Amino acid sequence: MSEQLRTPLKKPIWTLVVLNLADGFLTYWGLLAGAIEEANPLLSGLPPLAIFSVKLLLSACLAAFLFTPLVRLESRVWRCFLLAANFVYAGILSLHVIWIALLYL
Repeated sequence: MSEQLRTPLKKPIWTLVVLNLADGFLTYWGLLAGAIEEANPLLSGLPPLAIFSVKLLLSACLAAFLFTPLVRLESRVWRCFLLAANFVYAGILSLHVIWIALLYL
């Protein structure tokens, strides 16, 4: 049995980890530059380093799922949930690309 078949949720989880890290880094950078404001009401009152730390911790927690039986689940619901989360994060990163382009071009 191939690795993909035995761990069907591995790629969507890794993708979510990477997208969350990229979002954390770009948010931190944008906040320091004064180019953006944090849109998440749970994080908006925190300083940039604290926001980055929370996002880094969340990425570590997500990566920890790779070492649990969750990655072996053959669940369509979990796969759809992770793909939806990846789609949302991709949209957020698209917004980051837009403000970077507006700021530096």
